[in-house]
Amino acid sequence: MRQSSTEFGQLLFKAGRGVGLPLGIAEDLVAPIFWLQTCGFPGDGEALNALTALDEGRVAHEFPDLFSLSNDVERTSGTLSGIYLAAVGCDSLQLGWPRQGKEIHFLNVDSPLLFAAALLLAHRRVKIDLVLSIETEIYVLSSAPNGEVLCRQKEPGKESGGAQGVAGIRLWVSNDAVDHSSGTLLLDAAKEAQLQRICETEGLCASPDSIRGLKSLADRLLVPESERSLKFGAGAGLVDSD
Repeated sequence: MRQSSTEFGQLLFKAGRGVGLPLGIAEDLVAPIFWLQTCGFPGDGEALNALTALDEGRVAHEFPDLFSLSNDVERTSGTLSGIYLAAVGCDSLQLGWPRQGKEIHFLNVDSPLLFAAALLLAHRRVKIDLVLSIETEIYVLSSAPNGEVLCRQKEPGKESGGAQGVAGIRLWVSNDAVDHSSGTLLLDAAKEAQLQRICETEGLCASPDSIRGLKSLADRLLVPESERSLKFGAGAGLVDSD
């Protein structure tokens, strides 16, 4: 299903508000999902899964405290919302998190790809002089100081396992570029530019099922019809011949 950029972005924002996301967090949801969808990843599905997890109470509407973690290898237990984790992570990047040479492990995140995309884009914006690398169950992604994002899919049989609907994340910053020689390279600067041009001319391709699911969440913002709205709104009143 083809979607215009504006239409898709508005749908994401409204769906976020439909499940109770704060205004700013719903706005922040749009950019990483839009980027994923543009670059050939299932951003629409990631958004729907993350919003549904919040809506069904499988994850909490809460911001994790990243700076309260102090072990050499930082770990969190319990399932985290990728949406809220991304919001905190993007802000924390500007405050020197994560520290160079320190790996961060999140054991259970409902939408690791959403979180990864948000951090990669934030790293690109703040222009940190270190390489940010993120490993999920299926992908290894990195953002270089020059703004280039690379993504490779792991070789078959080398994916890290996770419970259904959640997966772990490992991330770190360093001076060295991550090794993208193994697996399948899915994205580099040239490929991203090509996909951006396609999006600008042809719009986005999204799953009809995901669009229907997002629309059902967005429709919660609609005000139900009442006798007053029928009487005083546009068009005919309570009687068609009005």
